[in-house]
Amino acid sequence: MNPRMHYLITGGCGFIGCNFIRGLLADEPGARVTNVDALTLCGE
Repeated sequence: MNPRMHYLITGGCGFIGCNFIRGLLADEPGARVTNVDALTLCGE
């Protein structure tokens, strides 16, 4: 596990993406996450 790992997540504001990011940070607490999402109706 690399504490300086950086992840780029697309669609992280939706149900699946949000839970994916939460699980990722639970498994790798030192990871950096950048979330890119269009925030359309489906992501609200």
